[in-house]
Amino acid sequence: MTRKFEELMTELREIVRQIEDSETTLDRSIELYERGAVLVKECERLLAEAELKITEVTKCPP
Repeated sequence: MTRKFEELMTELREIVRQIEDSETTLDRSIELYERGAVLVKECERLLAEAELKITEVTKCPP
């Protein structure tokens, strides 16, 4: 199941919060960073799809 953009952003915000927490270990920070990188790619994919849809909708017929 594909997650919504907003859900991904919520998880990304939580990852950033945890990374910035001084209690988070280096190993955990690396794990979080890797997960964040995956989420960013998924967000980029969703944004590209949305941009394509908007372009199609706003295209004037020939």
